[in-house]
Amino acid sequence: MPYALFTNATKVSKAFASKSDVWRHAWDSGMVTEVGLGEEDPPRRILDMDYTIQECAPDPSEADTQHGMSEYDIAKMTAACRVNRPSAAAAS
Repeated sequence: MPYALFTNATKVSKAFASKSDVWRHAWDSGMVTEVGLGEEDPPRRILDMDYTIQECAPDPSEADTQHGMSEYDIAKMTAACRVNRPSAAAAS
């Protein structure tokens, strides 16, 4: 079952294959806060106020991501390729 970010019962992200993919997306989008509970305990990550991760229906326009790489991994790989691609001026 896919998962997505919700606020006030409204879906605000695309569907992801797993909860961990939604957490990564929320972290990358700046919607996660680290809260320290004490000096000995590691910080705990929480979603910003009013955001939740819930099960949702799969997005009909997106390909099945249940097999192979997650959407998060594909997006990161694509972004890295854009950043690391040599420009035409550098190649000549």
